[in-house]
Amino acid sequence: MFFLIVLQVFVVMELCVNGDLSEYIKAKGPLSEEQSRKFLVQLCAAVQYLHDNQVTHRDLKCENLLLDRHDNIKVCDFSMSKRLTYTDGQLDLSHTFCGTNNYAAPEILRCQPYNPMATDVWSMGVILFKMLYNSLPFYSSSVLKMVQYQMRQNINFLDSPIVSPPAVALIQSMLHPNTEYRITIERILKNPWMEQEGGAKESSRVESGQKSGEDEGTSDR
Repeated sequence: MFFLIVLQVFVVMELCVNGDLSEYIKAKGPLSEEQSRKFLVQLCAAVQYLHDNQVTHRDLKCENLLLDRHDNIKVCDFSMSKRLTYTDGQLDLSHTFCGTNNYAAPEILRCQPYNPMATDVWSMGVILFKMLYNSLPFYSSSVLKMVQYQMRQNINFLDSPIVSPPAVALIQSMLHPNTEYRITIERILKNPWMEQEGGAKESSRVESGQKSGEDEGTSDR
């Protein structure tokens, strides 16, 4: 909700009393597939809403996902967001080095022009991995080494009896280093793992006019 008073803009946001997803995972440890699926469905709905409205986030991470009193995901921190622009019907690629290294796609870390919608999907794949394993799929203090791990798909899968092969396959498709083969949000929602127990149907709870985060401060970079 926005208010304009004497040339000052006030933004009133929902109070998210349950902290952020990073704190939630730290307190509870690895989440069940059912809980992870619920959060991912809500995140897909939120990011799909943004993309449909020509906005990309570019800094999706557990710390930027708040939880309301019912543990529903709310996307926050749009300081790195960007409005999509097109030239002759073709998407203009982004050039800004942004985001958080552990959640950033290899094309960002390699300073290449990138499709910001595809990099949002990569970050969502890292978030899914973090929920299921309470760990990061790639980690190194050296950006160069991390990019090497990413490009080789050397994902740091841990032995976990609660993570099924379909969940692992979805993570791999979200963390594909080649954007031509990286899964889209539409295909994530139709993925067999997401459709278990009616998971993807929850996306309908975020309707076209309902915001899951603020879209002010978007950039044209």
